[in-house]
Amino acid sequence: MRIKRYSKTEPKIFIWFMTPYTVLINLLLFGSCIFSSFGGFFTYYGISVVYFAVIYSIFGMAAVLVKKRFPGDDELFRRIGILLPLFCVMNLLTVQGVYLLYERLPLTGCPIRRYMEWWATGYGCLASAILTFVNEAALGWEKWRNAMTETNRLQSAYQKSRLMSLRRQLHPHFLFNCFNTLSSLIQEDENEASRFLDELTKVYRYLLKGDEEQLVSLQEELKFIDSYLYLVKTRFGAALDVAVDVDPQESAKRVAPMSLLVVLENIIYRNVFCKAHPLQIDIRTSLRSLIIDNTLQPKPVRGDGFDQEEGLDDLVSKYRLLGRPEVEIHESPARRSVIIPLIELNGSPL
Repeated sequence: MRIKRYSKTEPKIFIWFMTPYTVLINLLLFGSCIFSSFGGFFTYYGISVVYFAVIYSIFGMAAVLVKKRFPGDDELFRRIGILLPLFCVMNLLTVQGVYLLYERLPLTGCPIRRYMEWWATGYGCLASAILTFVNEAALGWEKWRNAMTETNRLQSAYQKSRLMSLRRQLHPHFLFNCFNTLSSLIQEDENEASRFLDELTKVYRYLLKGDEEQLVSLQEELKFIDSYLYLVKTRFGAALDVAVDVDPQESAKRVAPMSLLVVLENIIYRNVFCKAHPLQIDIRTSLRSLIIDNTLQPKPVRGDGFDQEEGLDDLVSKYRLLGRPEVEIHESPARRSVIIPLIELNGSPL
C-alpha cells in the first residue's frame, strides 16, 4: 500500500531533519556523556533513529488526515492552528515514551536525565513547528510549480487551438467545395449565387476576427453559424437536417468563439449521410448549456492528415485554459452530444 505524504519532498525533509534532531534530543536526555565513546554514541543514535522514524510516521499520518480535512489554500492557518497544539501533545507522549524505552533497555554508561523532560518536550514542539512550516512551504511550492506546469501546458494547447482554427479557416476542402457550389449556382440562379457569396463573406469575416476574442455572445455565434449552415446545406440539401432551438434569454450569454464551428465540422467530417439517410443535428439550450446533439453514421477515417477529433480536444482545452466549466462529450452507439457551458456577462458561469 502506498504511504500518503504531506508533500512530495517530505522524505527528503525527513532525512535532513532526522540526524540533527536525534543528536540534540540525545544530548538533552543524556548530556555530553553520549560523546564519551563512538560505540556509545552510535548505540544511542541508532536506537533514537528507529524510535523517532516510527514516531515521525505517526505524526505524518496525523498531518495528512488534517490536510485531507482542510485541503484548501485558504485553510492554511486553520491547518497550522490544529497541527501545532496536536503535535505538542504528541511530543509530550513521545518524550515520555523515549524515557520509558531507555529506562528499560539494558544500556550502561550514561544515566538518563529525568529533569530534562520538559526541555525535551519543548524542543520537540519547536522541531514539530519548524517541520510543519517547512512542509507547508514545500506543499505550496509544489502547488505553484504544478499550476505553472498546467498553465504552460494549457497555453500551449490554446496556441495550438488558434493554429488549428487558422487551419480550419483556410481548410482547402471547405473552400474548394464552396467555390464548386458557387460556380454551379452562378449558372443556375444568379440571385442564389449572390446570396451564397454574401454568406461566404460573412463566414470568413467572422473567422478572421473571431479568435481575437476570448468570449463572444451566443447570439453572435449563432448568426455566424446560420451563415455557415447556409453554405453547407446549399451543398448537401436534404441530406443535412439541422434544427436550432435556442432560448432568446440565453442569447446574451457567452461562449468561446467558433465553438459551434468546431463541433459542426467534427459532426460533418465524421459521418456519412445522404437524402435517404439524413444526418440530424439538434442545437438547443438547456440547463445553462448549449447542447449539440447528432445522429451517428460514422464513415471510415480519412487519411488527409486533418484530425477533426483533435479540433474537438482543443476546444475542451481552450475552456479549461479560460477557467470555465468543462466541455462535456457524451456518446452512445446511435447519438453523440456535446455540451458547451454558457457563461454570464460578468464572466461567471450560471
